[in-house]
Amino acid sequence: MPTEPSERLRRPSRPRAATVANGVLLVLALVAFALLATRSGPDAGVEVERRHPPPGIDEIRVDVRGAVGAPGVVIAAPGDRVGDILARAGGVLAEADLRAVNLALRVRDQDVIDVPLAGAGGPRQGVAHALIDLNTATQDDLEALPGIGPVRARAIIDARPFVTSEELLERHVIPAGVYDDIRLLVNASVAAP
Repeated sequence: MPTEPSERLRRPSRPRAATVANGVLLVLALVAFALLATRSGPDAGVEVERRHPPPGIDEIRVDVRGAVGAPGVVIAAPGDRVGDILARAGGVLAEADLRAVNLALRVRDQDVIDVPLAGAGGPRQGVAHALIDLNTATQDDLEALPGIGPVRARAIIDARPFVTSEELLERHVIPAGVYDDIRLLVNASVAAP
């Protein structure tokens, strides 16, 4: 004879194995939490020790040459600009040609800043006597830069105007390696309209 639905409901049912396992895990988690919460003393938790790197590691060092008060290697802080570094190098001499130096450029480790003397004649090795302005330079001016040929020079001209020379990278006009070669030789002194 079939059992009636009311009889099935009256039978005591056994809890499922998954329910029992979940209950046991919950009890264990509560016990573990209670033990951790009541721990005290110096060993309660993770201790982090912050160490400072030895001197000379991760410093920005810039070689300053030419018409400055104290030429040599200057230690820079992150975010320092060429003007900051020249001030630390004893300032520029009265006869310095500052048209050849981009004072607003941020310095990087191992940069060389060479401040020429005004009217020093022909260009010295590694020194540009006037920075090339990206907004006014001719095709020939740009092609005179290292790593810039006719195609890259045309790309620079087509991407004008620039507010900073870093826009060459930000706007993907030239590759990073080429920019590293010319960054101390160019500026964008003409403000964009």
